[in-house]
Amino acid sequence: MSDRDIPRSGETAPEEALSRRRLVFGGLAAAGVVAATVGTFGRAATAVAARQPLSDKVVVTDPTLCVGCLACEVNCSTWHASVGRSGVPRIRILATPEVKLQTQLASYLPGRTGFSPSTCRQCPTPWCAPNCPTDALRVDPATGDRYISETECIDCGKCEVDCPVEWKGTLARTSLPIDSKRVIRDATNNVYVKCDLCIGRQGGPICVERCPVNVAIRAGYVKSDHLALDLRPSTQEQWEKLV
Repeated sequence: MSDRDIPRSGETAPEEALSRRRLVFGGLAAAGVVAATVGTFGRAATAVAARQPLSDKVVVTDPTLCVGCLACEVNCSTWHASVGRSGVPRIRILATPEVKLQTQLASYLPGRTGFSPSTCRQCPTPWCAPNCPTDALRVDPATGDRYISETECIDCGKCEVDCPVEWKGTLARTSLPIDSKRVIRDATNNVYVKCDLCIGRQGGPICVERCPVNVAIRAGYVKSDHLALDLRPSTQEQWEKLV
């Protein structure tokens, strides 16, 4: 994928964005009348979603290896902002007191337990995609990765409505409750965002690369046959195991 294919924010003039929004919503209003009459729009959208290729990877997490350091959230936010995209973190760490750390980690950090990171599941059928009115929610033809082009997003919220996966619980970062879909609205930039697997980044998802526990596992300081944040093929079987 070339640089010009990577979604960037701030490339559309306000007047153009407003005109596009009016055009799209005007067209949707007309289309909605037709769809309601013939009763086929929803079924067609579902059929389109079902035909999309699987993503070749998804971020898999192991809460027993999470120490709640928030490095994944911070790095996600910082990297996306550095390339002109929304700085809203696409991965969130929830406080989950019932989760216990892996034994070796607990011996090093006895007080750092009870955290669960989670992000977009890269659903086998991308329900968030087919009803997007501007083709902002895309499936990379080479990798199957689902991502949002922020320059095309018109802040309509259809992807959030259609997302089948939620965050529920308490945010570790703020100790505040969260009850939302995993497609997130950036109220500052008026766009929706989700995990895009750091599309365009040479090293892949930055959360996997920079997780301190992952670094310790790779260096041999922590013994584990898998990483705290890992990449695995996004199969239906894998999807059903994700948190």
